[in-house]
Amino acid sequence: MARRLKPVAAVVGLAGAALFLAAGCSVFRSDDYERHVMAADLADVLREEALKLPDDGQRERLVSGLIQLRELLVSESSLKPEEASGGGPKLPAPDGGARPAPPWATLFAPANLFISPFTKSKDFDGQPGDDGLEVRVRPLDQFGDPTKAVGSYRIEVFQYRLRSNERKGARLGHWFVSVLDLESQRTYYDDVDRSYVFPLLWEAPIEVGTAVIIQATYYPPGGFQEKLFAQRVIKIGSE
Repeated sequence: MARRLKPVAAVVGLAGAALFLAAGCSVFRSDDYERHVMAADLADVLREEALKLPDDGQRERLVSGLIQLRELLVSESSLKPEEASGGGPKLPAPDGGARPAPPWATLFAPANLFISPFTKSKDFDGQPGDDGLEVRVRPLDQFGDPTKAVGSYRIEVFQYRLRSNERKGARLGHWFVSVLDLESQRTYYDDVDRSYVFPLLWEAPIEVGTAVIIQATYYPPGGFQEKLFAQRVIKIGSE
């Protein structure tokens, strides 16, 4: 009987496959474009597997790395083979690797994260009872004003402990949402509330009246900034 790979080894092995698919595709041909699409899809699968790892440190490192990998693949394959690139000039990469972005580039970049009080459990299928969450996340710039943010968001739900020094209990659900292109910006951003609205279906129902902690983590692209965190306590089933 073949032995099963350990979770970390399996994820790392598949990540190598994604890199292998992407290798050699910096100059576009039609077959290269298809390989980029395959590699980006594989990176999405890898991210879901990495989220299941029990070790917090390994999970965070792998998930962050896979976000960067998918961002690279998507950005390199955003043009169809027959299209020419346009827009502004490409800035040269700094010597010695990445460095902090210049101040003008981050003037209105997200500096804080806020979960809107309109975040709540919601009925999505029209049947009795809520079957998911509508989480509203608002990035704020350094002036405290709402701003848009390109990147990825991790949403987690934890049981809220009333009589404990550690308020965060068992994790009841988690999701990953990427907002890396124009289509996803239009899909999730609410111009009225000035928040990103994420409709999230849970795998197992949470009892009405249960107090939970909603935790959001924002992963900025390019590695120029630190991750941002926000939490809010809500009660399932309350308006």
